[in-house]
Amino acid sequence: MRSGDRFIREFNKLENLLRRKAGTSEHRTFSKLVDIVADRDPTVRRRKDLLKGFGRLRNAIVHHPEYPERILADPRPEIVEELVRVLKDIDAPEKLIPRFHKRIRIFAVSDSLVECLNFMEENDFSQVVVASNGRYVLLSSEGIVGWLRSARDVGLADLGEATVGDALRFEGEDNCRYLSQYKPVDAAIDTFEQALAQGIPRLQAILVAQNGRAEEKPLGIITPWDLLGSVSSNELA
Repeated sequence: MRSGDRFIREFNKLENLLRRKAGTSEHRTFSKLVDIVADRDPTVRRRKDLLKGFGRLRNAIVHHPEYPERILADPRPEIVEELVRVLKDIDAPEKLIPRFHKRIRIFAVSDSLVECLNFMEENDFSQVVVASNGRYVLLSSEGIVGWLRSARDVGLADLGEATVGDALRFEGEDNCRYLSQYKPVDAAIDTFEQALAQGIPRLQAILVAQNGRAEEKPLGIITPWDLLGSVSSNELA
């Protein structure tokens, strides 16, 4: 099979998939389908420009007067393989759980801050999860430093008596987000990127729970470092 024939076959699968996701029986151009689905699907949104590029290549192939006898714009094999990968990503995106599932130690606000610091040092963590007022929140190294500065300024830096709750009061309100375990990995990447766009450069982590609620015990935690491989492998940074 010619590379161009295989490209058209896979492209048609992609277009049909987007039509189903768009949920409309009206005729839409491929570019418009991409825009519609991108509004609700982070996997499509993060590949929006690439998908539209596939659409332009399809048009160059099928609108040539000698097609299908001759394929003037015959795509390279690696382009076809990329289309196949993207189709798979959109049709069955990898979910946050089980990929980021992990056992998480939950600290109480009454726990010793020294114990918390030791745990962070032993595991090379820059944040921990704390159960506070019926919600699960983050205490980061920045919040702890904020407590130390304040305690030093008033002469009350008694680390031995300090609790996790003492330091938690100095934590930023926008240091974490919550996502459902059923969301795709692209939703986590999207969340960090949106935080930057909204002027929140220090989003520390995403807590993953069954329905993405702060009141639910987290099943996993995602930091920007955890997603570096995903971004580079998809060339979507």
